[in-house]
Order: sequence, then structure tokens, then C-alpha cells
Amino acid sequence: MQLLDRTGKAVRATDAGAKYLEYVRRAFREIDAAGRAARDVNDLSSGVLRLGFTPSFSAYLTAPLARRFREKYPRITLELNALSQDEIEADLIDDKLDCALAFYAARASGITSYPLHTERLSLVGRCDHPVMNNKFIDVRCIEKEELILLNNTFVTRQTINSHFDKYGIKPNIVIETSSMTTIIELIKSSSLVTILPDAVAIERQGLLSRKLLPTMQERQVVLLQREGAYRSAAMRAFIGILDPLVQELETFPLS
Repeated sequence: MQLLDRTGKAVRATDAGAKYLEYVRRAFREIDAAGRAARDVNDLSSGVLRLGFTPSFSAYLTAPLARRFREKYPRITLELNALSQDEIEADLIDDKLDCALAFYAARASGITSYPLHTERLSLVGRCDHPVMNNKFIDVRCIEKEELILLNNTFVTRQTINSHFDKYGIKPNIVIETSSMTTIIELIKSSSLVTILPDAVAIERQGLLSRKLLPTMQERQVVLLQREGAYRSAAMRAFIGILDPLVQELETFPLS
């Protein structure tokens, strides 16, 4: 069986060779995973957890999750990686991540998903902003407000755009950004408002979230892992921190 094609200027793998390399890479991933499993320390006195997450979670979930985990397991190194959904799935398959927080059940084969909570998009702004005096806000009123939103590369923004299009809303978007930090800082220090998960207001004093009517499409947040991957002691401890935190998010009332 010929694995390499040397007829051209460059040596290339044949179809059979490419298939062989795929199995070799998979074998090396399994060997590496087996090595980590052998080194796993069940008393959590050491270890590493490689977590991926889509950028939207940095606004409300990543920081409290990391803080609680570090407080309880200070000797475990936590690697945080903000990635796109496609990058997350590829890195899970390649064993570059142990697990990841994402919006959807995995689209790629070889990945399992564990449902966490339902994310709701709401209007978020300063407590003293006049529009926040209303418990519920008609989405048509958005046209009167100056908005700062994530740019169109984010799934969150695509969901917002679809909602506006559905109801014929022409929003006054004055700033678009890829930075969650920029959005949070500007709505805290100006009259701008934004649309983000309502949980963003949980840990930020001076901010409120208000439900939009009609409501925007809810999204299922899931924990992704490579199918059949070993769950280390650090991974099991992480899930023990994650579960009660997302339960708090589910019960968080709109202020």
C-alpha cells in the first residue's frame, strides 16, 4: 500500500496515507490522554484544567466561575481560552481542551454536550437610566435609545439582528465592538444601553437588566467534552462548582 506520493515537487500523502495519518494522530491523542489520566491526582493537590468558552460568557460567567474554583482548589491550574464555537469543537477533538462552555449542542461528531442553563437576552443599562424605570420594555422603544452592541461576528449579535428584523425595528446603534469589557464600562459611565444576557447585571453594582417584549429567542448553554474523554479529578471538581453557579443564574430575577 502506497502511503506517500513522490511524483511531484513536494511529497504528499496519498488517500491511504492521509487515512493512516489520521489514525496515527488519534493514537497519539489517546496516548497523551492516558498519560494525563495516569498522572491524575485525586486529592486535587495538583493538576491542570483546560477550559474553552465563547467570548459572551466573559461578561457574566467566566470570572465568578474561575474565582470560586480557585478559592476551593488553589493548587489546580486553570487555563481559560476564549474561542469561537468552531475553534472550540476542533480543539476538543484534538484534545487541546478538557471541556468548554458554548451555546449549542455540538455540531461536530465525537463531542458530547451536557445542558447547563437557558440564557435570556435582555436590555442592560445603568440603574438611573430613564428606560430602566420600566419593568418590561417594548422592543419598539429600542429605536429611541443609543445602543452599544457586540459586532456581527458574534452569535449574540446575530440573534439580536434577527429579532429586530422580525419586528421591523431600526435600532440606533452608535458603537459596535468585539470587547465585552468596553460595553460594560461604557454603559456604566454613559447613557448607552446594550442587549446582553440578563445575568450580566448580577455581579455589577449600578446595572439593571430589563425584559424585552416580545422576548428574544432563548439559548441553551452547554458544557462540551470530547466523547469518551477521561474526566480527571479537576474536571469533576469543576463540574461541582459549575452546576450550583448556573442554578443561581436560572433563578436570578430581573431587577
